[in-house]
This record gives sequence, structure tokens and C-alpha cells, in this order.
Amino acid sequence: MSERLLRELITRLQELHLVVTAPVTPDIAITSAPTHDSRLVAAGGIFVAIPGRNADGATFIASAMERGAAAVLSEQPVASSSPIIVVRDARAALAAAAAWWEGDPAEELLAVGVTGTDGKTTTATFLSTALTAAGLRTGLVSTAISRVGGIQRAAAAHQTTPEAPALQRALRDMVEAGDEAAAVESTSHGLQLERVGAINFASAIYTTFSPDHLDFHANLDEYRAAKAKLVARTVGSSASRARHLPRVVVVHASDPAVQPFAAAAEAAGLQVARFDAYSEHEVLINGVKAELHLSMPGRINAANAAAALTLVAAWGLPLPAAIAAVEGEVGPPGRSQLISGTQPFRVIVDFAHTGPSLTASVAVARELCAPAGRLLLVTGAAGERDPGRRTAVGQAATGADLVWVADEDPRGEDPNHIAEQIRAAYLAATPRPGSSLHILHDRAAAIRAAISAAQPGDVVLLAGKGHERTIERDGVDKEWDEAATAQSVLSSLGYSPKL
Repeated sequence: MSERLLRELITRLQELHLVVTAPVTPDIAITSAPTHDSRLVAAGGIFVAIPGRNADGATFIASAMERGAAAVLSEQPVASSSPIIVVRDARAALAAAAAWWEGDPAEELLAVGVTGTDGKTTTATFLSTALTAAGLRTGLVSTAISRVGGIQRAAAAHQTTPEAPALQRALRDMVEAGDEAAAVESTSHGLQLERVGAINFASAIYTTFSPDHLDFHANLDEYRAAKAKLVARTVGSSASRARHLPRVVVVHASDPAVQPFAAAAEAAGLQVARFDAYSEHEVLINGVKAELHLSMPGRINAANAAAALTLVAAWGLPLPAAIAAVEGEVGPPGRSQLISGTQPFRVIVDFAHTGPSLTASVAVARELCAPAGRLLLVTGAAGERDPGRRTAVGQAATGADLVWVADEDPRGEDPNHIAEQIRAAYLAATPRPGSSLHILHDRAAAIRAAISAAQPGDVVLLAGKGHERTIERDGVDKEWDEAATAQSVLSSLGYSPKL
């Protein structure tokens, strides 16, 4: 959009009951996108002052004015030379303003929200692949990769659901590139912070639910409530109404933790469709048993694929074509990613960084071991995040034979403290007979130790970093590439990549 009028935005915000007070102003031209970062304000733009955990956006209003902000959205009245629109919820207002500026691209797309504690990225990737094969070219926004107009790109390091302006811009790019649908990974942060707040989802998928992110959410109930917001946002887009597609909420049939979301969906008049995975190859797709033979190993990935395919079936789209495409999908980087080479053992890079996801990843790796093979695991846990993860990771690590605890993203926390908490949980959970755990903070050294110790028939599982391209320590992001590091170690040991 090259230019919009401020009064149009005020009207939009009033319709959404977000306005507390609005100035009576002449038509003011808005010529750049709204932002909550005063450093990114451009002349003629809108600054949204968001009360943050560490800083209040209202303190940056003067700076935004100096940069040429044409108007400000704030939760409190502030003296300013530019119009101040006082809003009830600045984050919701930011989402609404971003959608307004981009011309509501989600209304031109079949946007599907994908949430859950684990499996979101892989499921969203499968969904993009499946819907495209079924006749709907589908873009993708995820924490690992994006797809716009069929072109795939790596996501920014440590990205969760993008802030509303970036997300709405991505959706507009999809429309302009000819995409008809969008798979949107919707994290609990993205839901709680209203980053997806202005999107009317055509349907939704819930993968799993278990305690996580309790460093951000006050408690499990708040975390659950954030996830439940996706049901409330599944109200149907203009595109879905035009195609007469049902509003569907897809849930895991045998996971009791996601059933409250199914109940909320039914209460809201939405259709509920169910998936499951009984083994690596036998799945439930929209209530019907089927066989899958995926390129990605393990039952967990079969479940992720079944979730995506369940929506295809529930929408009445061609399922055989979708299944064939999903079976050929290698998945996003860092998710059950095999590092192929001439070595007589397997090396897997996986993002598994929670207890449940690491348990599932360990199970997949164990299935790939030779009968007498061992599982060698490099793992860790992030600093300044939910400390409950460390206990869960330590417990999950007992499924391996040899364990190296390495730095993941210690941030400003003492890495020794993190590692010792993992070790304590590991020892308390009764490790496998003959197993051992070593603490080696240097992640590259830990990977070298694990790969060097591998014997024919073993599996080396590198868990926790996956696709991420940095390790954060003391406020500094150090460049990192888990897959490339593993490949470098293999090469140094005389093994060649398989072409």
C-alpha cells in the first residue's frame, strides 16, 4: 500500500472496539507500515506503543515523533504533536493496523493455523506440501522455513511467530505471488501476543499439548488459554466462504490433552477432524486408517503428516495426490534431518528441545539403531527459559546409551547450573544399564566426541538446536550450524558426503 488515510484506521479500530479515545483530525495520509519499534518508524508511519515486560513503548513516542510518525496508538494518553489514538489493547491494535495497511491479505487466502507444543513446524511444512499437491498452492510461515509462491527460504534465527506487521507482509507477498492458502505456524507467543490476532483462520490444527514456555506464561492454565485462542480465531476467511469449505479444527485422536480444544471447537460450531499414528507407517487420517511411507523417519513424523492430511481430507480435496507429495517431503531443516555420508552409522539433527519432543526423537533414533547398536545423544537446555525443561530433558535422555550435555543457548545464565540440573534429573530417572552422561559445554566438541565414539550400527542424535543459526551467550549471538558442524566432523574423520 502506498498511502492510506488515518480516519480509515480509526474506523477499523472502532469497529473492533479497540478505541478508547480518538482525536478529531483532518484526513492524515499514512504512507508507511505501522510498527512497534520506534527505530523502524518511517516518515508518515504509525507508531504503536506497546507496554513490554522490560520497557514501555510509551517512553519511545518522542523518538518516533522525531522520525516522522504521523500518528501514535497508545494505551495511555500522552502529550504529542501528532494525533494520539488511545486504544484498549496495543498489541491487538498493532495486529489490526498491520492487516489494514496490507489490505487484509488473510481474507484472500485460506489461512490455516498450526499450533501445539511439539510438531508445529513439521506439520505446517507437510500441510503446505499436501495442500499444494491437492490443488491449492500454499505458502508457509514457520520457525524454520517460509514458502512464498513456491520459493522456500530459511527463517530468521530464533524466530517464533513473526510480529504482526511482518506476518501480514508475508501474507500479502503470498497473495501477490499467486498462493491460494497459507500454513501459519502459530506459537503460544504468537497467540498470546496477538501476532495472529487480525487473521480469520479458515481452519486450525492442534498437534500436541504438554507443559512448556512456563518462563513466559504465568502457569499451565495461561499457556492452555493462549493455545485456545486459535479456536476463537477460526472464524472463516472470505476465501473459505467463497469456496464453501468447512471450518475444521484438527486434533490428535488419542491425546487427551488436546481434547479440551476439540470440545471448544464443537461448542463454537466448528467441525472436528481427528488424526493419529499407530506406528511409523499406520495412521489415522480424518477417522480412516491408512498407510504412509515417509522420507522422514519415526512415528512422530507419521503423526505430523496425518494431521496435515486430515485437513486435506476434511476439506474434500484429492487425498491420493497429497499423500504422494507428503511421502516425498524431506521436511524442514533440523527436523529429523539425516546427515548422509559414507559413515557406517547414522547421524540425525533434530530440534527436539522439550521433554516430550526429545522422548519422541530418542524413540525414532532407537528404532534406527542396528540390533546391537547404541544411541549416542548430544542435548542441552536453554538458559533464562522454563527450568522445567531441564528436568524433562534429563529424564528423556535416559533413553540413550551415551549422553553429552552441551550448551544450547545459555544466554546470561551459568551453563554449569543448567547442565547440573539436567544431570540430576538424568540420574534420578534411572538411566539405561551401562549408560553414561558427560558435560561438555563446547557444543562443537561434544558433537565431535559423540561422532568419534560412534561404531557401525549406532545412531548419533544431535538434539536441541535443529535449524537455528546462532548460539546465544551473554547477549552475543554466535553463528552456528548444527548440520554443517556434524558434516565437518564426519569429513575430518575421513567420511564423505553421499551425493
